[in-house]
Amino acid sequence: MTVRHISGQDAYSILSKYGIPVPRDGLARDEDEASSIAQRIGYPVVLKIESPDILHKSDVGGVILGIKDERELREGYARLIERAGNLRSDAGIIGVRIEEEAAPGLEILIGGANDPAFGKTITFGLGGKLVELLRDTSIRILPLDKEEIRSMIREIKGYQLIRGFRDEPPRDEEALVNAIAAAADLFLDHPGFTEFDINPLILHEDGCIAVDARFIEGEQQKQEEMALLPLDPAILKPRSIAVVGASPDQGKIGYTITRNLLSFPGRLYPVNPRHQEILGRRAYQKVTEIPEAVDMAVIAVPAAVVPSIISDCARKGVRTAVIISFGFRESGEEGKLLEEKIVSIARKNGLRIIGPNSLGIMVPPEQINTTFSNNSANPGPFGFISQSGALITTIVDWSIQEEIGFSAIISAGNQSDISFVDYIDLLAKDENTSVIILYIEEIREGKRFLETVSQVSKEKPVVAIKAGRSRIGRAAAASHTGSLAGDYQTYRAAFRQGGVVPADSIRSAFQIGTILSGQGYPKGNRAVVVTSAGGFAVLSSDYAERNGIDLVMLPDGVHAEMDAILPPGWSGRNPIDMIGDSTTERFAKAFDILLKNQDFWDIAIIISAPTAIADPKQLALEIVRFGEHTANMVVAALPGGDSVKPGFPVLRRGRVPVFNEVEDLFRAVGEILMATKQG
Repeated sequence: MTVRHISGQDAYSILSKYGIPVPRDGLARDEDEASSIAQRIGYPVVLKIESPDILHKSDVGGVILGIKDERELREGYARLIERAGNLRSDAGIIGVRIEEEAAPGLEILIGGANDPAFGKTITFGLGGKLVELLRDTSIRILPLDKEEIRSMIREIKGYQLIRGFRDEPPRDEEALVNAIAAAADLFLDHPGFTEFDINPLILHEDGCIAVDARFIEGEQQKQEEMALLPLDPAILKPRSIAVVGASPDQGKIGYTITRNLLSFPGRLYPVNPRHQEILGRRAYQKVTEIPEAVDMAVIAVPAAVVPSIISDCARKGVRTAVIISFGFRESGEEGKLLEEKIVSIARKNGLRIIGPNSLGIMVPPEQINTTFSNNSANPGPFGFISQSGALITTIVDWSIQEEIGFSAIISAGNQSDISFVDYIDLLAKDENTSVIILYIEEIREGKRFLETVSQVSKEKPVVAIKAGRSRIGRAAAASHTGSLAGDYQTYRAAFRQGGVVPADSIRSAFQIGTILSGQGYPKGNRAVVVTSAGGFAVLSSDYAERNGIDLVMLPDGVHAEMDAILPPGWSGRNPIDMIGDSTTERFAKAFDILLKNQDFWDIAIIISAPTAIADPKQLALEIVRFGEHTANMVVAALPGGDSVKPGFPVLRRGRVPVFNEVEDLFRAVGEILMATKQG
């Protein structure tokens, strides 16, 4: 389909139908016609070059403001035509548009784009020339309601200009909400529109007016949909496992998988026609020769052989096949056809496929490790779903040292049968999973993802890392919005709307997950900081403001109680700096005051720098005691080296999240607050 650009009077006509105010205007093809239009509209007017080939008028200096009389109009008309011809000799110039000049106000951008995963999105931010430089924008997936529109307006840094800043008056926020709502309806009502810009929309103290708009019509992107088949939760609890491609050769993947499953308490069947026994277990030539029922088959053989193995599994009545083998859709057209073949066989026989091209799965509570990782993960609260197998091996190694445990680890692979969203739904129903953590490279079913996490996050926290922030390719976008609504930003918007807590790194994801598994969501963003280090008290103020955390004033009664137990040099405010000679007893007395006065705070942040006075293990015990006696959130930071390490296991066992870096703590809490729309 040919891409078509709609601008000028045609664009204004569309906006008018949806109640978005536009200026009076007319198209002039010569100076005399321009003079006639200007007299009808009334001076002052604006001149705009009109050409289907010039997408951004500012690129050719194609706008002249403040034309006050006929002489300026004729001079301006001639100058625009000449300038456009010199700078874009290839462009077809239709004429010059004469517009009523809008009163000065705050310039706003409203735009839309069509995301390949999530469909239509809307973008809002400060408009004009600086929009792509400042990139102070917010994005949402459509449809959305006015409450969500108000949220997106208020999250940009420039919101202070709308609310009223210094000598600038407050602008008509309700008119802006209505304009964004109308633009969203307009975009959804026109399936052929792939992008649009209203830039700028001039926002006044009373009302608003759109003074430039462009719509791009093209081929509508079809959202990928996978067949929805019920997924049995028992997929994570097989009673018997066959390893097809098991091997006694330590250099083979089949060896490592079989070795990792030796501790599996159920029945384990190595399958390899060349061997009678592998790692002390009887080996079978084919899956169909195994005398007992087989719940799960782990397949690690060359791709070309996999279809026949899947046929054998189907005849045997295997319920789940974990295909480690690679060389399918990810390798090209031939591999894609091979993948379609195995899915066809599986679907006809009620067999579910994890993978192919998957690292496998780990279910630590069931002592299942079908991967070829060197280590097996410890049991714990985190269900981890990853679109990268290599990342899993790294995380498992790291998690053992960090004392992090898992309910399940799933390598999604090519998602030929079971999709990424299916796995989220699976872990939502898993009683061992307290927090779901996602590593995402690409979501194929964006709408279904958003619907699913919106429901799941109400019952169980979901944390997500989205890989890929590159701006490569955005410069080719036909509109401002197309370049602003990049892949990463759109995913962040989807996370926000779906109640998913975003994380910038693997480390951050598990830090956030640790807070949520141990403490749940905070009731609000009112925080009190208790510390023995003045420097961290100052930094805490900076970090709190940056992350939407409100360091509340101490009530008079609390201030008086703190005065009674703290030395004269204490800070006298929140953050509560108890000075550097603070003992564990001093911390405990401050905690007791906060326990007596829990109504004024939602989050307590405890920061202790290493000293010879406060034993980190004893302090950790007091922090755990504090946390056990309040329903509010309690989190701790013990910055330092080896001297503070004894406190970490005590806090972890007591389900108090503990951080080595103070900034990491504030960032994690801030992301949680933002996801729950409290920050």
